[in-house]
Amino acid sequence: MLGCALATAARAEVRIEGTPAALQVTTREVVVADVLAALATSLDVKYRSAIPLDRAANAAYAGSLREVIARLLEGYNYVLRKEQDRTEIVVFGRRGEAAVPPRPPKPATPSVISRWK
Repeated sequence: MLGCALATAARAEVRIEGTPAALQVTTREVVVADVLAALATSLDVKYRSAIPLDRAANAAYAGSLREVIARLLEGYNYVLRKEQDRTEIVVFGRRGEAAVPPRPPKPATPSVISRWK
């Protein structure tokens, strides 16, 4: 059984070549989160997600970093922020699904008078 798990893991692959202006990403048997993790390791990219990014990634992406991310995150609601050489990505959810629910408001602190009633 361990041999099967190792064989599966050995086939998964993300290859990144080029610069943020002209990027080529090829994948094999990976999910979107794996591609973002590889981009974070190879380029100055930071990402956060409110949901699991477990959708299968396409086989190949090419273009600028912004174009690759747009294709990779197609179907997701996200924000991309570029500050100097760093790119930050925040994924909120899938398109068409309810947005991440806001935090419930903090309960009002009871006043001294209400505690004595």
